[in-house]
Amino acid sequence: MDHTIEAALDTAARLDQALGDPMDERNPASFHAAVATDREGRFPQHLCDAAFSWGLAEHLIPAASGGSLRSLDRCVALLRVLARRDLTAASAIAAGFLAGLPVWQHGTPAQRGAVAALLRRHELLGLPIGEAEHGVDVTADTRLEALAGAGRGWSLSGRTTLAGHDGHAAGTTLLARTGAGITAFLLLREADRGGHWRSDPAYETHGLRGSALGRLTLSGFPAGPAETLGPPGQGLEIAARTLPVARLVVAGLALGGLDTCLRAVVAFAQSRMLYGAPILELEPVAVRLADVYADVLIGEAVCHELCRTARTDPHRFPAASARVGDLVPELAGDAVESLAIVLGARAYCATEHWHGIVEKMRRDVAVVTALAESDQPPPDELPPDPFVPVPPELAWLGVPAAETPDHGDPLARARALVHEEGLPGPYAPRLLELLDRLTSRGGTAPGLDAAAACASAWLRGRGRDDFHATGAWLLLCLRRIAARLGEPQPADTGLRRQAVDRLERDHDERRLFPDIEVP
Repeated sequence: MDHTIEAALDTAARLDQALGDPMDERNPASFHAAVATDREGRFPQHLCDAAFSWGLAEHLIPAASGGSLRSLDRCVALLRVLARRDLTAASAIAAGFLAGLPVWQHGTPAQRGAVAALLRRHELLGLPIGEAEHGVDVTADTRLEALAGAGRGWSLSGRTTLAGHDGHAAGTTLLARTGAGITAFLLLREADRGGHWRSDPAYETHGLRGSALGRLTLSGFPAGPAETLGPPGQGLEIAARTLPVARLVVAGLALGGLDTCLRAVVAFAQSRMLYGAPILELEPVAVRLADVYADVLIGEAVCHELCRTARTDPHRFPAASARVGDLVPELAGDAVESLAIVLGARAYCATEHWHGIVEKMRRDVAVVTALAESDQPPPDELPPDPFVPVPPELAWLGVPAAETPDHGDPLARARALVHEEGLPGPYAPRLLELLDRLTSRGGTAPGLDAAAACASAWLRGRGRDDFHATGAWLLLCLRRIAARLGEPQPADTGLRRQAVDRLERDHDERRLFPDIEVP
């Protein structure tokens, strides 16, 4: 197994434990609290405070700037833990992390220190996404104008929309047109001494209640060299380097919401009786739950593979993220809607045990998924390596000395292994059948990239337990991917039943559902 991933999940498990039992209504980080604040339209500040009190800020600050962040694995894992509790809080923190990326990459020591201090005070940056009526577009805030002022400074005027917590952003990184071209700036609200910064909650969304998009209006905000990020005129290149990470972060948020919805529906399916038996025993329900379980495993494999690519072959990361990153939110959105069918009318109301968390998560996942549908450059137009070491001390995602990229197509390597060594149990012939079809397709497609990510994860962890050693784990994932690609699926032979049994076991033992078993 990838030791960096294991370490990241261990850290995330510690945060989850520190936040306490999500089913305890007395816990401010519980599902009950998440639903209560959602229905009252309040921001879940209690969850943010609990996470930052645990020490979350240090894991959002790169090691080169005095924090603990050394890889995307840990950041994505921590945000996914928060998303399981409340996507509203997790999305605001994720927006602040993404808004800070240009600072860690291109900021001066003073700028990096200012953002680190802001996080340690439990404050967040807002993420500019342009005007809401124009959709999500990282280049849209170039409508802001920076007029040359006295000396070497500018005067910024215009408006944009900030993702985060209403008008409570402590600052932002944004783009503005200057005489040198489009330039990136870091603006901190505390630096406004003349009323040049005005922020208002502008757009309520159907999900993420209590965290309306805020409209930021600048009126002659003074910006000099201390506020300029990177060289003047390089703003678009600087902003584009955040896009691969943004796709990955959105995928992690969507998976966190899906985890909670799946857990809630498994609990419901165990307790809901029909004709003297739990509805979990009904084939249509079991099929739907097994398919969603496969979606979770596929999404997790894709996220882990993208994190690993960022570490071991960072120049390939932007293109890999552009090809497959948007697939995970799409899977999560479809899966949540599928789970809602199992609940029926209960998907819209509180239940005895889950306090309406599915109703909230369903809306929140829809909003988070929409964030993946942004206007972004095609992969071949993205700059290489989103974490270019400029200067060397900022290479906080450098390649670990003992780690090298895998070589060769993972699907082909998995096919060769199964063909040459065989597998115990009944699944080897059916797995080979699918691997043959997928390896012969050629071309590029998100589904094939996802299949390769699953094969890579299985090759590294196939000795974990019988579910992996027999190839059942990989067959479950590839069957689901094949269905999305329009490929015929081999016979089931009890695979879905085995998947549902694992779901029930993990639920009863209060374990997380993903591939890597973390309590």
